[in-house]
This record gives sequence, C-alpha cells and structure tokens, in this order.
Amino acid sequence: MSRFDVVLYGASGFTGQYVVEYLHKAAVEHNLTWAVAGRDEGRLKAALARAGAIVEADLSRVQTIICDSSDTSSLLAMASQAKLVLNCVGPYRFFGEPVVEACVEAGSHHVDISGEPQYLEKMQLKYHQKAVENGVYVIGACGFDSIPADMGQICVKEAMEGDVNSVESYLRVIVPDLPGAIINYATWQSAIYGFANARELGKLRKQIYPERMPASKPKLMPRQDYPMGLHYSNIVNTWCMPFMGSDKSVMTRTQR
Repeated sequence: MSRFDVVLYGASGFTGQYVVEYLHKAAVEHNLTWAVAGRDEGRLKAALARAGAIVEADLSRVQTIICDSSDTSSLLAMASQAKLVLNCVGPYRFFGEPVVEACVEAGSHHVDISGEPQYLEKMQLKYHQKAVENGVYVIGACGFDSIPADMGQICVKEAMEGDVNSVESYLRVIVPDLPGAIINYATWQSAIYGFANARELGKLRKQIYPERMPASKPKLMPRQDYPMGLHYSNIVNTWCMPFMGSDKSVMTRTQR
C-alpha cells in the first residue's frame, strides 16, 4: 500500500491550523502527498477550507483520516498510511504516547512540537530501541520548544571550532494588547502539569542515563541576585529570569 509523504494529526487544532497552511506550500514546492487526520471530519474539512482561503487554493480534495488518541487501532491505521506523522495534538503528557507507539509499530516517522520534558524523555526510554529496530525516527520538541535553542547551541559550537563551556540565551516576551487569553489552553495545561509533576524527571533520567555527564570547567556559579534566578542583565538591559521550558532538557540530551 502506498503511503502519504506526510499526515498531519490534529489539523483542526490551534497549531494544526497554521501547519495546514505551511504544509500546502511545502507540498507544492516539493511535490509531496499529504493528508490530515483527527477525530471530527467536519472540523477537518473546515480547517482545510479556512487554510485554503488564506493560501488561495482549493484544499477540498485533501484526504481526511478519522482517528482518535483513545482508539489505538485507529491510530495504527492512520500511521500505516504515512511515511511521516506530524503530531500536533497536546498536551502530549495525555495524548502523545499512543501516537508514538502507533508510529513505531507501523514504521512511520514521528515529529511533534512538544515542550514537555517528562513526555519527551519517557518516549525515549520506552520506544528508542523498538524505533531503532524498525528504522523509525521519533523527534520531539520541533517547534519554539526547542529548535532555536538546540540548533543555536550547535551553531555556536561550530562557529567557535571547539568545546563550548556554556551557552546563555535571552528571550524577550512581548504580550499583545488584546482581550482574552494570550496562550492556548493546551499550552497552559502542558505548563501546569509539567510544573506539578517535575519530580518525575529525576527517576526518568536515571533510567535513561545512569552515568552523569562530565562537569564543565570552569564551573559557573548560580545567580544569587534574587530568589529563583531573577537578575538584571547588562546584555539585554532589563530584568530576566530563567525560562521554565524544555530547552535545557532538549539541549542536554543533544550533548549525549
């Protein structure tokens, strides 16, 4: 059975809607075959119609695949039709693993935009060996979390032509003056549950990497200006605090 080059799972969601627009452009440019997947055919069709209006193209012929994260057989059927699944259904803590499992079983590569360290590291622990055996790539954190940080550290190392002791990056958050929430609900859920269950990470990491990485020298002292790392930076000329995201987790695993 021939497979689509790409299947977008969660096409009708907040992020999936944007991905549909980009995926159409990429498909035209690179001659890719693609389909969208999700629970509700009506919502998928509506997402295609909205994207079509924006990119000025008729997307009504794009195939829809009906599946649900609570139905493993439907996920396996979806993954079996794809060379690559783009998974935009979060929070991944709750909905991600069944999709990864289906992709590994069906021999489909899996890419997601998770910024949830517990999920990312748990998937590595549980599915790495089976993915290797089946020739499958499972790649997480392929969005704002954590492409800029992870690719940034690689570029810095290549430019310096040697080992890099440490990397410090700064992110400026600009909040638009608009009514309503400034982040979507799934992102909010991911953050809340991530903070609440942060202690899970210690046990996971000991299982994945029994031996610690060599300590960097010279060792940088933690910032002691104020609690929680709050400090004034002369680099960006403003007050800063540590970013509570997956960047450090992803970057550290890359160093392995």
